[in-house]
Amino acid sequence: MQLFWSTVGFLTRLPVPSSQKILPQEEFVKGIIFYPLVGLLVGLIDYVVYCVMIFFFHMPFLGAVFAVVSETLVTGAFHLDGLADTCDGFFSARKKEKILEIMKDSRVGTNGALALCFDMLLKVAFFVTMAEGNGYLAVLLAPVAGKMATPILMKSSYARQTTGLGSLYLTEKYTKYMIGCICIGILLLAGFLQLESIVPILCTLLFSFLFREYCQQKIGGMTGDTLGAGYEVAQIVFLLSMTIQGGIV
Repeated sequence: MQLFWSTVGFLTRLPVPSSQKILPQEEFVKGIIFYPLVGLLVGLIDYVVYCVMIFFFHMPFLGAVFAVVSETLVTGAFHLDGLADTCDGFFSARKKEKILEIMKDSRVGTNGALALCFDMLLKVAFFVTMAEGNGYLAVLLAPVAGKMATPILMKSSYARQTTGLGSLYLTEKYTKYMIGCICIGILLLAGFLQLESIVPILCTLLFSFLFREYCQQKIGGMTGDTLGAGYEVAQIVFLLSMTIQGGIV
């Protein structure tokens, strides 16, 4: 249980039981197998916020907004920071070394700010669009889909020469735990969405492979920032596929 709570504490701002024992890196990274469960925990909090706004106040739009705000607060904008830094670097039209330098800068540039706006606006739009259908499940499962995609992104080289937060997972490869993470994510999504999960799952996994290869070509691998960006965009892909599928069906 210590490994699970350590993973929750790493990925969220939720209070977790404290322990005097500090897990070594080779043990801590095995916590990736719990990523989909942490995603479900985050999604459950967002789900409660979304339901309260709709059931009691009949405001789907505000429900969608507060659901997005809820995830931001629960995760401490952990992944959004990575998305902003990645977009600032990737869209700077610079070479690899300069891109990595820009991504390391704590300041948010124009591209990063636009990425954050588009990311949140799209999530709100998807939740509102699906409010009469699978909106509740979309809010609950989007973080699970993002976490399901993460192990695929991690199966890459570390793009930086110096250590950083992303090196914690990118320098240690535990394939069976990564596969376990993906399988748990698929089972959770399939359990809630059943046959309607097939297209969103395939789209999310395909995006993960493509984004990993894109980062490999762009900067020679992955960093903590690109992992955060991949999580956020994987959610967008998942929600987009659910929305389109719902519109067709």
